[in-house]
Amino acid sequence: MNITLITSIINTPPIPLSYTNTRSIYNKDERFEQTKKTIATIKEKIPSNKIMVVECSQLTKEESEFFKENTDIFLNLCDTNDMQLINRMFTQSKAMGEGTMTIFALHHLFTSGILFNNLFKISGRYWLTNEFNYEEFINNYAVFKYIDEENVITSLYKLPFLQTKQWYNYLLFSEKKFIKAIAYERIFLDFLQTIEEKKEVDNKIGIAGNIAVSGELKNF
Repeated sequence: MNITLITSIINTPPIPLSYTNTRSIYNKDERFEQTKKTIATIKEKIPSNKIMVVECSQLTKEESEFFKENTDIFLNLCDTNDMQLINRMFTQSKAMGEGTMTIFALHHLFTSGILFNNLFKISGRYWLTNEFNYEEFINNYAVFKYIDEENVITSLYKLPFLQTKQWYNYLLFSEKKFIKAIAYERIFLDFLQTIEEKKEVDNKIGIAGNIAVSGELKNF
C-alpha cells in the first residue's frame, strides 16, 4: 500500500517569507481549487493508495467536509489549538512550516500503527502530469529529482517505509536549519546524502504547479 501525503495551507497569512514579502499571490478560494486538482491527479495516477492531507489554516465547514470525503486521512493542525505548533507554520522560514507539517503527519502514521510500502509526498496545489511514470517509483529506493547540484525537488518525492522513518528522525534534529531558514530543498538533499538506497529520475519526475509567490509555472 502507498500513502500520499499532501501538505497544504489553504488560507495563507499576510506574513513575509525570508526571501520575499509575498507569501502567495493566490487567494483562499484559488488555493482550494488548485488543491482539488492535486487530489484528483493522485487518484488518477497512484494505485493502491491512501491520501493523507495535513492542513494548517481555518477552513469553512464545506472545505473541511470536502477533504474528509475525498481523502483517507485529514488532519488540520488548527484543530489541535496548540498555538506554539500552529505558529511554526507562519514564521519567515518556509522550511520550518513544511518540516513541522511533515513531522506531524509522520508521527500520526507511526503512532497509529499505519503500515505502508511507500510514502509519496506531494505539495498542495501541485499536480501530477502525464510525464509521471508510476513504474519509476515501485522499488526500495528513495526516488527524487535534482533542481540543481545543491537542491532537490520537494514538491514530489517517494520514500520506502524504513527511509520514511529515517526522514522523520532527521527532521526532528533539523531545528537549527529551520531557524536559519535554510531551504527545505537543501535540507532534503542533506538527508538523501545520509542514505545509500536512492535513485534520481532520469527525465522529468512528473509534477507541475504555479509558484505561490509569483505564479510562475514549474514543470519538473
